[in-house]
Amino acid sequence: MKINQTLETESKEEKIFTVSEYIDFLNQILIPQKAVIQGEIGRKIDVRPKYSTFNLLDKSDKSVLKCLIWENRLENLGIELKGGMEIKAFGFPKIYKSEYGSEFEFQIEEIILIGEGILKQAFEALKRKLEGEGLFKEEFKKPIPRFCQRIGLITSKYGKGAKPDFERHLEKYGFEVYFYDVRVEGLFAINEICEAIRWFNENMLNLDVLALIRGGGDWESLQSFNSEQVGRAIFASKIPIISGVGHESDVTIADYVADLRASTPTDAAKILSESWKLASGKIFDYEKNLRFLSNQVFKNVKEKIISFEENFTAKIKNLLKDQKLNIQQILKDLIKNKNRWKEKIEKLLIQQEEKLIPSSPQLKLKQGYTITSDKSGKIIKDPTKLKISQTIETKFYKGQVLSKINKIKKYARGKI
Repeated sequence: MKINQTLETESKEEKIFTVSEYIDFLNQILIPQKAVIQGEIGRKIDVRPKYSTFNLLDKSDKSVLKCLIWENRLENLGIELKGGMEIKAFGFPKIYKSEYGSEFEFQIEEIILIGEGILKQAFEALKRKLEGEGLFKEEFKKPIPRFCQRIGLITSKYGKGAKPDFERHLEKYGFEVYFYDVRVEGLFAINEICEAIRWFNENMLNLDVLALIRGGGDWESLQSFNSEQVGRAIFASKIPIISGVGHESDVTIADYVADLRASTPTDAAKILSESWKLASGKIFDYEKNLRFLSNQVFKNVKEKIISFEENFTAKIKNLLKDQKLNIQQILKDLIKNKNRWKEKIEKLLIQQEEKLIPSSPQLKLKQGYTITSDKSGKIIKDPTKLKISQTIETKFYKGQVLSKINKIKKYARGKI
């Protein structure tokens, strides 16, 4: 049964719950009441395979709140919980049902450590872990484009100086800045920073760089930038990331993983502007020297063309002279040997004539053979193609006769 349904019918009729129903009813009211609670972890911590439980103590009156945190939530902390640690815990209240007796407990979703000593200890532990996995290696760092133009800016719009300082020191070179507002400290900062990085990678992959910045602060206020979740989100980004977190002396996990570390938000803006600034200063020198360089290039080209022309002309003259001498020599040889060539050609013609004589039609006619053709001059080889009364012409060695066909006699194949 829903809460509003129960409240609506309460005045009309008596509602009787079972024990389990009533606990469920209370949990519907309690679970949405999320809160951040600060206290000190009690001495006894009960570690189970999937979760851990401990008491959170109030220093002022020793009040006790039983807490439960699941193992996957605890892994993100990067350090083992110990009695006496002071923490801020974000979560919700819940009544746990059991046949051995129901218990009220506070289920923790996120923990923030309090105290510089323990924060440094957690920082060093996480640093060793991520460094061992290779997240800090130079070979995995993506190059920042020399001339960035499209910038994704991730920081808080409520910060005192980070966003204004970054924008003030980003020179006027036509930058396109796309701003994503996030919390930069507190329990909710980690998820918001990770979500901003994911959003830019999913929706604006054509950006040149992401700038992740915030102002200075103590170890507790910088804790979100020293979290494993933010470090892994930076490492997974396809867009190069420049970090500018805190003061120059502040070095966070985000700085170690980022593709480029700037000492401050102002320094990040200066780094992104530097190449443009240098280029704009040099462009006047380039313009000044361009005319001189162009004239020098044209002068060198002209000299080479003149030199080539002179060499080419000289070569052509020598070549023509050599060819003229060769032609003159060939003519002399032809004139000198013309009689010898004439004799050779006449002898060759006689030889060819002798070869052709046996095949001469006149010779065949002289030997008694005849050649028969029709009126058009077509040689007749097959009498079966002739017709009765057709006129044919028979040529002899001496003279020819015209005949008219009266009869065509066919021979059997293979017989004469």
